[in-house]
Amino acid sequence: MFTAGDRILAGVSGGADSVCLLLVLKELGFDVSVAHLNHGLRGAASDEDEQFTKRLAEKLGVTFFSKSVLIGGHSIEAEGREKRREFFGQLVGEHGFTKVALAHTRDDRVETFLMNLLRGSGMEGLVSMEPVAGNIVRPLIETTRPEIEAYLKDRGQDWRIDASNEDTAFVRNRVRHDLIPRIQAEFNPNIKETLARTVDIFEAENQWMREMTEHALGLNAPELAAQPVALVRRVIREGIRRAGSDLRDVTFEHIEAARSLLGPGKSGKLVQIPGGIEVRREFDRLVYQRAAVPAAEYEYALQIPGEIHIPELGKVFRAEIIEKDGNRESAVSVLVDAASIGPCVIIRNWKPGDYYRPVGLPAGKLKKLFQRARIPRSHRANWPVVVADSTIVWVAPFPVSREFVPGGRSQSLVIIEERESKGCVS
Repeated sequence: MFTAGDRILAGVSGGADSVCLLLVLKELGFDVSVAHLNHGLRGAASDEDEQFTKRLAEKLGVTFFSKSVLIGGHSIEAEGREKRREFFGQLVGEHGFTKVALAHTRDDRVETFLMNLLRGSGMEGLVSMEPVAGNIVRPLIETTRPEIEAYLKDRGQDWRIDASNEDTAFVRNRVRHDLIPRIQAEFNPNIKETLARTVDIFEAENQWMREMTEHALGLNAPELAAQPVALVRRVIREGIRRAGSDLRDVTFEHIEAARSLLGPGKSGKLVQIPGGIEVRREFDRLVYQRAAVPAAEYEYALQIPGEIHIPELGKVFRAEIIEKDGNRESAVSVLVDAASIGPCVIIRNWKPGDYYRPVGLPAGKLKKLFQRARIPRSHRANWPVVVADSTIVWVAPFPVSREFVPGGRSQSLVIIEERESKGCVS
């Protein structure tokens, strides 16, 4: 959980759990600082929590950071977590902390298990609040609230009591004060211990599934479709997460809709995921990405000779006149009969209906060539097309059009080259 030389940022609210966390880290000799977020939800009491935490930090001789925020969204709990995440992340970036210590306890973990179970969750949701998750650590995750209070009383250390923890308008408080006591009274007096063991079992199994998922992320669509359904669902969720989703609003139905893309005949189909994510089938792959912004129309004139920068592509197109025996064709260029092309060409993005007659390939709509070349649909709208007098001259990576191919009577040639931009070219 900790390594030598760790610089620890401890989230301290002033409540018993976080005060215990700070004292334990200090007693163990760690380099620790305190972060306190004042939500302002309880008026003067919130300010008193901040002052209490500041005095404790000063007493212990540790650095104290605080920030006041306004919270008033639809979900106060979720917004509070997000604000804390932002604040702690800012401090880590600015001060080089290597670990962020949170004061979640075994009781918190059991409550979260029940909340997620009632809400509907897979194994990952049921084993949230892991002891170690990246740079987040939870040193008290195996400790109970009675143990924490006994520890503080033994040291004569007081703590702040948050009256909102008794407010059953919050789901967690209803689970804590109503649901768990009823289960203890009517079904299992040791329900906390039972569920804590269940979470431990699930955590080990979840880690194994994560390793399997990591290996399966590289499978193509047919290979993935042949895997067990549970693994496929995990792979899809992980793909969506890596595309930028926090998975909060991603439902079972969304995952199943994405899984349906693994079937035959689904290339080019997509599923919209909450948060602006798309899962798209592109030939034999599932692609997870932010929903594409509609491609902007662009059109540029390339003088011959000349050079033009196309910012929409991050590419430069260059045209140069060369002698017939000066063949300089390269991988991303094409040779054109100079007499057939005129003083300039137009470079624009692909348009549905574009017709192309490349040398050595069947003439037809450019869309068909894209399909044969397995160019993903999501890439086509911005694809550059070189045009002269409304006739396509060249579309990389295909050959030059038959109308413009150099012949035996060509006196000079034009080489048109496409390359990556290294900055704005005028």
